[in-house]
Parts: sequence; structure tokens; C-alpha cells
Amino acid sequence: MKNRYIKRFLPYIFKYKSAIIFALVFLVVASLLSSLIPFIVKNAIDNYISAKNLQGLIKLSIFLLLMIGVQFISKLIQIYLTNLSGQKIMKDLRHDLFQTMESFEIDVFTKEPSGKIITRITNDVENMNELLTSGIVSLLGDMLMVVFSIIFLFYINLKLSLISLIPLPVAIIAALFLGNRMEKIYEKVRDILTRMNIHMQESLTGLPIIQTFGVEKTNLSKFSNITKDFRFTFHKAQMLNIMLRQSINALSYTSIVFVIVFGGLFALKGTATVGTIVAFLVYLNQLYGPLGDLSDRFSILQNAISSMAKLDDFLTSNNVEKEGNKGFKKPVQGEIELENVSFSYDKDSIILENINMKIKKGEKVAIVGFTGAGKSTIANLILSFYEPDSGSVKIDGIDTKILNKKELRKNSAIVLQNIFIFKGSVRDNIALGREDFTEKKIINAAKEIGVHDFIMKLPNGYDTELSTEGKNISVGERQLVSFARALVYNPKILILDEATASIDTNTEE
Repeated sequence: MKNRYIKRFLPYIFKYKSAIIFALVFLVVASLLSSLIPFIVKNAIDNYISAKNLQGLIKLSIFLLLMIGVQFISKLIQIYLTNLSGQKIMKDLRHDLFQTMESFEIDVFTKEPSGKIITRITNDVENMNELLTSGIVSLLGDMLMVVFSIIFLFYINLKLSLISLIPLPVAIIAALFLGNRMEKIYEKVRDILTRMNIHMQESLTGLPIIQTFGVEKTNLSKFSNITKDFRFTFHKAQMLNIMLRQSINALSYTSIVFVIVFGGLFALKGTATVGTIVAFLVYLNQLYGPLGDLSDRFSILQNAISSMAKLDDFLTSNNVEKEGNKGFKKPVQGEIELENVSFSYDKDSIILENINMKIKKGEKVAIVGFTGAGKSTIANLILSFYEPDSGSVKIDGIDTKILNKKELRKNSAIVLQNIFIFKGSVRDNIALGREDFTEKKIINAAKEIGVHDFIMKLPNGYDTELSTEGKNISVGERQLVSFARALVYNPKILILDEATASIDTNTEE
């Protein structure tokens, strides 16, 4: 299963393989040079300090400084290339996720909490970024340091290496065992965080309702229960983390004691030197340090694997809208016909049953009914946001199931009672990013709907910035802006879904 996820994201990585390969080369160079430093220090102690060879010591010190400089530059280049390629990969991934989200069927957004979808595009992508820029690179760097350290230890003194590394297998087993347990707990932590984000987002969106009905305490109680779960679960993860680090530290100190005791005995017998003992102490620190950091690596890795699974499900979702391949015959007439249409949002509650309707080109038809009768549902069916359970919806004689949805909606417009205004200028909210809409076309649409004079009274006219959801203008004014938005597209089909509910009678007429 994990292999499937890896295959899914490999193309994103391969796109920047040159930078990643160079980053890995510089990582190997930096790790090797770091591992050479204790070996050179050993030679300095044994061959120059002990022999009181000042000239040789100065030359070796200069060489060591140059090597440290090369190591520093190599590490810097590796970090730069890793972060650069990581950010480019995340940009491509976010682009594809957002594009996928825009192609979802409309009912996905009624069934799934929006906070969950936002988490996919933000938090889960960031987890992937952390894996690429920190997790994998750090893990590879740690592995190289461990391998190089063991090689140099055995090269310097085989016997002392075998003795000093006795605690190492125990440390590895402890890291793997505790890491496996931490994996399961961190999965629970992530699930609770998702629940927390969803609850906070829903509470912010529905705050007026919560305050109106006075259910703040009930809502707070639900949030408190989630935070209690988070505190308890995260505490368990932290305790395992501490246990792992302390176990590694204890075993590391045990190895140091072995080096001091047995290294000292070997030195007295003449089979080891002071430089050897110093080098061993440094190498053991380089060896056990990465094992102590394994808990952090496990956390990053498990976060990324969990996010990989969720992002893969998102990108391969069956919720993507099926795009019809049949286009309109020109010119588009905008004739609408419903034949024996039945529809239900869930199979237990039928909203429409055997509905028949025909609207000819240029006709104005009002659909009247009580709340829940299916008026908005008919509008959604005409725009092919949903497909009927039975029967057919036809535009210009073409079934919407096979009609190209982009072409259908390009020739249609809808004005809803609950208007959404985007953060941006009035002009941007009318044109919705269409660069081919001229200033004249936008103004003419505003004049036609009677909103031009209102717009010109705003501080900066059409350049006036509107806040998110248009909260700095009235509900009625928002609806007028939405009317202008619909008219500027010159639609063949215009649907008004209680669109005049918040404007005065004169304006409505």
C-alpha cells in the first residue's frame, strides 16, 4: 500500500531529480568530511602534540580548517538545493490538489467538512514538504554518519570497537520497538487534530447561530472533550519520546564507560593511544546522536505517510465531476426540458418525482413552492451540479449527462439568495478574473442592473476593496453585485434562486 503512495508522488520528485541528485552528492561529501574530523584530531594528538611537533601541528590545523570550510559549504549547498526542490514540488502538488478540488462534484462540499478539505491542501502538503526537506535528508545524513563512524571505529581499533559497540544492538532494538509504538500514537494525534480543526472552523462559521441560540457552553464542552483527547494522546507520545531519548542516552554513556575503562587498559598496555580514546568518544557521540533523534524522524515519517495516503485518496477521488463530451449546436438557444425527472439527495427522501417542464428560448418562468419543495434542486439539475435519479434534463435537446459541463455553465448564470463575495475589488467580483471583460462591458452590466450609481458612491468606485463575504456592504448591495456578475457573462440561461429577497421593491422592479 505504501509503495502505491510512493509511486503516486515519484513523478513530482523526478521532475527536479537533477537538483535532488546534486543535493545528495553534497550530503555525502558533508557527512564524510564530518566523519574525518575526529580521525584527523586523533592524528594531531598522537603524531604532533605527543611529539611536540609544532610546525606539523600548525599545518594539520590549517588543513583541518580548510576541510571544515568545505564541509560547511557542502552542507549549505545541500540545504539550499533540498529546500528549493522541496518548495517547487509542493507548489506543483498544491496546484494539482486545488485543480482536483475545483473539479469535484458539488455534493462533496455538502458532505465533507470544508476544514477537512483545507487540511488536505495545507497541513498534509506541509507534512510532505517537511519529509522532503527535513525527514528524508536528515535520515540519510544520520545513516551516513552512523556508517562512516562505525567504519572509522573499526579502522582505528578493532578490539576496542567490538567492546564499545556492545550496547548498540540494544539501542537499535529500543529505537525500532518504541518507534513502532509511537507511529500508532502519532496517527491518533493527527486524527484528533483534524477533528479539532473541523470543530473550530465550523464554530467560526456558525458563530452567529451558536450565539443566537445560546449554545456556547454546549459547543465549548464539545471542544473541551476534543482537547482532552489530544492532551492525553499527545502526553503518551511525549512519554515514549522521552523514554526513547533517555534509553539511547543511557546506552551511549555505557559505551563511553567501556571506552574509558577498556581504552585506558589498552593504553597502559600500549595497544591504544590517547588520540584513539578521544576519537572513540567523538565517534560514539556521532553514532548515538542520530539514534536519539529517531523519534523526531519517526514523527516526520509517519506524518508524511499518513498525509501521502490522504493526498492520494484526494487526487484519485471518484468524486471528480464527469465531464460530458458533447457540445452545443451554434448558436446556443438556452431551451430547457425536464422529462420525468426524479431526484433525491439520499435514497430515503425523494425531493422531485416525475417532473416534466419545458422552457423555450427567451421565456421567463417562475417556479413557486414551499420551502423544501425542490426549487433550488431544479436549478442545480439544470446546471448539472447533480444528475437525476431517473428521467433526463436537456438543454437545447442535449442530455446534460453527456453535455460538456464547462460549455453549459459558460452559457448559464445563477444568482442565489446567499451571495458569496470574494475578497477583492468590486470589479474583480463582477468579472471573476476574466481578463477579456473590458471596463466598458463591466460598467454596462452594472448600469443595466442599476448598481452603477451605488458603486460610484463607494470610496474608490469599481476599485473599492470588498472584504471576505462582502461584509463591508449590505446584503442587498451584495445581491446587486451578483446580478452584475451574472449579466456581464451575457448568459443564455439565467436562474434567479430567491435572488431578490434582500433588495427593496423598487430595485427589484
